[in-house]
Amino acid sequence: MSKILPTIGPISSSKNSIKRILKYCSFLRINGSHNSIEWHAKISNRIKKLNKNAKILLDIPGVKPRVNLKDEIIIYNKDKCCFYFGKKPKLNGINYFIELTNPLPKNRTKNKNFTLADGNFNFKLISRSKNFIIGSSNQNFKLEDKKGLNIPQSIYSDNLQNKKYLNFLKKTKKIEYDAIGLSFVQNSRIVKKIRTNYPKKIIVSKIENLEGLNNASEIIKESDLIMIDRGDLGAEIGDNDLYKAIIKITGEAKREGKIVIMATENLQSMINGFSPNKNELISLEFSLSLHSDFIMLSEETAISKRYYYIIKWLNNFLLKKNVKNTLKNEIYDFWENIKIYDKSNVIIFTKKGYAIQKIRQANFFAELTVFTDNPKIHSLSQLRPKTSSFLTKKFINKNLLNFIYKNIKRHKNQIFKKFNTALLIYVSFPRGGARANTVTLINKNDF
Repeated sequence: MSKILPTIGPISSSKNSIKRILKYCSFLRINGSHNSIEWHAKISNRIKKLNKNAKILLDIPGVKPRVNLKDEIIIYNKDKCCFYFGKKPKLNGINYFIELTNPLPKNRTKNKNFTLADGNFNFKLISRSKNFIIGSSNQNFKLEDKKGLNIPQSIYSDNLQNKKYLNFLKKTKKIEYDAIGLSFVQNSRIVKKIRTNYPKKIIVSKIENLEGLNNASEIIKESDLIMIDRGDLGAEIGDNDLYKAIIKITGEAKREGKIVIMATENLQSMINGFSPNKNELISLEFSLSLHSDFIMLSEETAISKRYYYIIKWLNNFLLKKNVKNTLKNEIYDFWENIKIYDKSNVIIFTKKGYAIQKIRQANFFAELTVFTDNPKIHSLSQLRPKTSSFLTKKFINKNLLNFIYKNIKRHKNQIFKKFNTALLIYVSFPRGGARANTVTLINKNDF
């Protein structure tokens, strides 16, 4: 079953608020693009004190240009706005000069328009230079601070991205977090770089533009989780291509056995209303049909006073869903011989987690019990749906079977709570690069 990933913001950051949210969610997001480092340190510490096993995703600021405003401004239809980075240009006939937090990206094509706030506010392009872009608004709207600017088919600087990420992460020593959210990932190089510098952290890659979409396969293989930010992705590649892009990314992620987070405006209408609109209901059903593991809530829980009601509504909605597997499953080699029965648990002893991915490729709905001596794999397993995880002492290869049975016996009641039988998967003869080579059907009465 899909789970909920709420964003903790000013409205939901009190001790009582987090305590209520933790009743429904064990994976929480804090957004580094908003609030201070001190605020994030304080809130992450609060979360861990309330539940030390809760996992925290720190979404770090990326290279997307965002508006830098002291106060909100009202922009009217036909208003001419100049968005600039660095020195303010001297131009006539401009209604608003709006500073940006990052340089403008390069473009692969000439554009006729650009957007703000995940594609919600559209501008007709008048002109652009290296450091500024001028557009005429196509509607009346209120512009708030830190809203992002999207220019279709942009290419962002890898060097700037690398610099921004590493500089920000150096400041996060006081923040307690388990996962790093990387925005606008365009290739696997940045993922490998962050993984090398932060090997114990879970890496969440956000595919949000055409470069990322074109390199989705290599990004997915190098990442632990994949987030699909539909707002930025639609604004960058065009809404007409968004549907097939989501199917492509999700399909490749599932074939690799990776966790998928579906993000952006999942229940935006519930910020002020009591029920989602029809478009949101259809969108949720679509996300579930693709076997999304997490439905992310952003403004719905960060700034809405109705955050708790929204989480409860979504939890009830997800509980009622029993999604059938509609994706083609492919199992190779040893895994072709494993039959995942509906009435069995699957117990996996794994150091690096490869066996988990293979099982998820084989069956999205298997009940998994993971034993690992790797803290990162333990944390990652706790995020997976229908998965229990136990952190063991270092695997004893000399008498591995005895080690395995002792651990199963220790957690017997939890493992066999739902089923009396289980499939045990492990490596009989451990060696470098080994995945798994033994499957055994065990029974509760064996212990």
